[in-house]
Amino acid sequence: MSTTTKISNYKKIVNFEHSLRGDFENLNYNPTFKSSAIFFVITNKYINTKISFLNYWKIKNANIDISCQFTIRKQNGEKILRKFFKISNNTYKISLGSLLKENLKISNFIGSIELELHSSYDLKYSFPAIDAIYETKEGISLVHSNQRVYDNLDDIKLNESLNQTQTGFDIHLDSKNETFITAINGPVNLYKKKLNIVFYNLQGHKLKESIQFENIKPYQTIYLELKNFKKLKKFLKNKRGFCKIDLPTQNIFNRILVGTISNDKKNITTTHSYYDCSNTKDFIKTSNISKEEYHCYLPFNLIKNVDLEIVIYPIFSRTNLKIALEEFNKNGKRKIINKNLININKNFKEPKIIEVSSAILKAKNKAVDYNNVFCLNITSEDNLIPSRFTFGFNYKQRSIGSNISESMIVNHGKNIKGRGFYWGPVFCSKKIKTLIALSSVNKLKNNSESKSNLVKMNIYGSEKIILTKKFNIKSPQGFNLDLDKLINSKYKKKDEIFWFTLETQEKNILCKHVHLSKFGHVCADHAF
Repeated sequence: MSTTTKISNYKKIVNFEHSLRGDFENLNYNPTFKSSAIFFVITNKYINTKISFLNYWKIKNANIDISCQFTIRKQNGEKILRKFFKISNNTYKISLGSLLKENLKISNFIGSIELELHSSYDLKYSFPAIDAIYETKEGISLVHSNQRVYDNLDDIKLNESLNQTQTGFDIHLDSKNETFITAINGPVNLYKKKLNIVFYNLQGHKLKESIQFENIKPYQTIYLELKNFKKLKKFLKNKRGFCKIDLPTQNIFNRILVGTISNDKKNITTTHSYYDCSNTKDFIKTSNISKEEYHCYLPFNLIKNVDLEIVIYPIFSRTNLKIALEEFNKNGKRKIINKNLININKNFKEPKIIEVSSAILKAKNKAVDYNNVFCLNITSEDNLIPSRFTFGFNYKQRSIGSNISESMIVNHGKNIKGRGFYWGPVFCSKKIKTLIALSSVNKLKNNSESKSNLVKMNIYGSEKIILTKKFNIKSPQGFNLDLDKLINSKYKKKDEIFWFTLETQEKNILCKHVHLSKFGHVCADHAF
């Protein structure tokens, strides 16, 4: 593997992932006794922000020594409310709209909430698994922990390279939707700083803009509405685009939140950014990998009456790529349904949009079999695959839908590290139902003899487990669990947020949670 890049050393990241929690004798391992996240907050008559999380520290890691302090700050960074509590329940939900109204009589608010989790045991990860949920009249959107304040100089040194140009998301400015970008500054006062942003349309053309800040206060929330860039609407030509943004903020992990809201304020979608790798040389050499194995791939399954599209942005290390579309039937037999779905030149500049549902229908010339699992097979004419290959994974119905920041599975020449424990939120209401989308394809292209593996699913309420279900999954396989059909209808009246967990020995599963509004809005994200 070649890792000659200015962006955070990939080898260090892999080594950390494989290191053991609590490995105190390893002098290169830095234990974590505090994890934190800071989220953009907006509340008004159209939108409410909620925070929710599972007590995975107890459920997954048997750690009952966790406390939480959260601080709410105004847009200018001023503290206005702080709460502290011991984490003991299974799940938590905080409605910022209700909290601000009850405690401070505030109805319209833009700012932030910082959650700090403390423990006397090693937490390992500095980011906690927490979701911010943005709720409108007709649906929801959510984003997991994306920004956090750095803890110390070692933290800054390790991660500051990740604060380079942020990108990897759709932007909209048309008759139906408009996008905003948010970023929160760290605990430093900044003077005479410039924010630079480059917009790209679907033709790959550029529009450069900048904003001069005389002063950015500690913990200030930067809130950019793209409609304020006067040339942008005409530049995008009533279609989507993407952008690359250089932020002046400091002492904070800059994976920023981006939102798009419909002009009637009824629907919202949110996502987080990724850093720009297009000027790095960070590859795996496929010549060292068996031809029987995928070099880079993406399994997925489809959801009935929900469209799926994949957006590939020009933000990864440059190489020539070829993408084929494959299908595995219920018996595990592989079929190539389009060997030239899309070709990517290493110098491409415009987003490549794969309308997956349409592509499958066109290639098969018949109805989609929702019991099958599909797969993108990515190969390189240069025998080089980007070590980090992110893209947009978008579910849609009648509205703008989701914009998940997702990554291809890259075969680094060893066992592909998988996980056997997954978790995510479950929305139980009259307005929204939750599906769990599971897809499993291992790195061997032809492996229809895989054994079935038992999966145990628990759904947690605040005080107790409300549902347990066991089922089998093998590789290759994909299916959807409709939790609305499993959960007792009495909970729907209470507008609950539950959390699911999945435990399995099968390490090749990709798990997403998809939330369907009865109004046709889709929210989705990958599971923790």
